[in-house]
Amino acid sequence: MKEGLIIKLYRERAGLTQTQLGEGICSVTHISKIERGITQYSSEIISLICKRLNIDLNQELEQYELLEKKLNEWLEVMVKQQLGELDTLKEEIENNAYIYLSEVQNSYRILLARYYFFKGNLQKGKEILDSCLQQLGLLDRYDKHLLEHTLGIYYISLGNIKEAIKHLTNINPIEYNNHEFYYHLASAYHMIQAKVKAYHYGNLALSYFRTTNNFKRMLDTETLMLIQMGYNDIDHFEDTVERYHALIKSCKTYQEDVKVVNLWHNLGVDFAAKNLFEEARDAYEKALEGCYTLSLPHIELGARRGFVHCSIHVGHTEQTVLEKHIQLGRNLAKNMKNDTYLHVFHLLEIMLMHSQSETYYQYLETTFLPHLREKGQESLLMIYEKEIFHYYRRSSQYEKAAELANKYMSASL
Repeated sequence: MKEGLIIKLYRERAGLTQTQLGEGICSVTHISKIERGITQYSSEIISLICKRLNIDLNQELEQYELLEKKLNEWLEVMVKQQLGELDTLKEEIENNAYIYLSEVQNSYRILLARYYFFKGNLQKGKEILDSCLQQLGLLDRYDKHLLEHTLGIYYISLGNIKEAIKHLTNINPIEYNNHEFYYHLASAYHMIQAKVKAYHYGNLALSYFRTTNNFKRMLDTETLMLIQMGYNDIDHFEDTVERYHALIKSCKTYQEDVKVVNLWHNLGVDFAAKNLFEEARDAYEKALEGCYTLSLPHIELGARRGFVHCSIHVGHTEQTVLEKHIQLGRNLAKNMKNDTYLHVFHLLEIMLMHSQSETYYQYLETTFLPHLREKGQESLLMIYEKEIFHYYRRSSQYEKAAELANKYMSASL
């Protein structure tokens, strides 16, 4: 089949019809079948065709196979987060003559979208994916799964978890050998507080990363699984904190600075869930310190929200400092087109200026909570539903309080 694609490429470059190429060699029907890879052919016929096209078929096959190899390497460095090699491989791929063949063009374009995600250009990446979706019927099975995986990554980045899960659960692991998608499924289920599913898919991802010797992603997955085990485990919370610090130490040893920042953020989430607001604020502050030197917009959004929220609970932080954090968070959310965090920082501004007034709870109940439910943002939903539950109790709205309590009791069964 590869031989046929090569012959077709060079025939079209030479401006020859199939009839002209086959003249004196074989029939136009035979040329057509060779190009489509649906017939057997003699070495003599191929030799004559290549002579007419002035190509060395063995050398051309090497270039075609090199392109396939480079595309696989490009995906591998994305999975392993070896960002220093991204641009070099992109250049090598785009300089290969066979990049414009439809048989490799689809894989290339989907990987190019993920490349732009790494570069922080979500809009450019999504435009490419939209064009791939328009040609969905022309994609082979592997490329369809690659597209679903990349769309899942995109929607996780946007915080649209329901849409992310819809795409990621369309993937057949038998037909798609990049089982990194299990990690993204685990992350998505974590975000909607589906702990059993998050742990299950995390375990599958961990097994894959171990098999592929991907130490960086093993750390990511172990962190994610730690959250599932320790989030509500009050009796063993000291052990959970110790495991966080052990992972932070390991990441520092291997100079995994991004993962250190993420661990501090997640530890802040765990502290805040247990109303240990001072400890949570300190953890969020350490995460923000890392964000100042590294470009980590998604972590920065969560860490800035957590720092302001916990600081308001604890006190001791000047209002002007918190106002600056809110404005920085709002600007970042605007740049990322993240509607959820635009709501978050508006809500924090109300909380800071008016304490937890009726205005705060009205916005929370009528605007923000419905938005979180629509987007499937269960991590934030749990934080703010807990707040409004206590408000309902204080304001004698017992039916609403009971409804929320029943929701979480049912989820725990």
